[in-house]
Amino acid sequence: RFDGAGNCVEVPNADAGSAASLCGAPETCATSYPVQEVSGLLWVWPEAGLEGLGRSLLEEPAALGSGAQDWVMTVPPVSYESMVENSMDPSHAPHLHEGTFAASDMVPLTDYSAPAEPLGDEGFTVAHGGYTTKNDGMKATRTFRSPSFVDVNYELPSGKQQNFQLFFVPSTPFETRVITGLGLPQLPAWLPKRELLADLLHAFFFSRSALWRFNDQDRLVMQGQDRNQAADPDRRQAAWDVATPSDTGVSTFRKWLAEVGGGGPFASSGAAASLPTTQEEVSRWNVHGKHCPSCRRALALLE
Repeated sequence: RFDGAGNCVEVPNADAGSAASLCGAPETCATSYPVQEVSGLLWVWPEAGLEGLGRSLLEEPAALGSGAQDWVMTVPPVSYESMVENSMDPSHAPHLHEGTFAASDMVPLTDYSAPAEPLGDEGFTVAHGGYTTKNDGMKATRTFRSPSFVDVNYELPSGKQQNFQLFFVPSTPFETRVITGLGLPQLPAWLPKRELLADLLHAFFFSRSALWRFNDQDRLVMQGQDRNQAADPDRRQAAWDVATPSDTGVSTFRKWLAEVGGGGPFASSGAAASLPTTQEEVSRWNVHGKHCPSCRRALALLE
């Protein structure tokens, strides 16, 4: 067992004499990293030692705009690059998400402005107008705050405002932990068995077929993108090209990734990664349920 500084404080299988010696040895220490809890999320500064601690205290976590949220996590078999690209490409929605949108509702996205160059370490903000008949005339911004936060804000013609907050945390070259602020209404504190009901409502929300159809539509296309780029890395260059104004967000992210972001989180690893098998559907348990305390508690009630 280790304390917060990485010092070994207990060796369960050692007797009292050897435990004291082992706990005092530098070789038994674990590497410890600075952490902070901000906006209900745990943040890690990936640099150990006193210098890392000092630098971590000078930087705020990249939680721009993210207040207290009902955070949920999914783990799709999709690369970090494709996930962030998807969040910067709003015009795909009416073409891809049949059932939620309709292609007949599409409005050409001709108003999409890029940030000034050179792009900075901290990320960038792009702005655009509407892309369907339901949001035509809106004013929208998409902020990418490096390394993993995307903050989307819509100001609709009606005056209504919408906010979507997403964190994309790469775990392998073709797997990303997606943390989303749902902003679901909270049950009143006086309600009997409030936590139990909250778990059941959460599980019901994530059992809806429409939600998973939406996710699968995105996943299948993004896995195809990953497969094409793995087979021909030169295809990444095409993402820099702005063939139409709607390509501005993807192009800006790709430029940032190449010029500032070191080519991506696994660009220097040198290890060949295996592409996941593309399936029409994936296990909802593997993508979300097993990572979710609410879903696990709700399942235990049914067993």
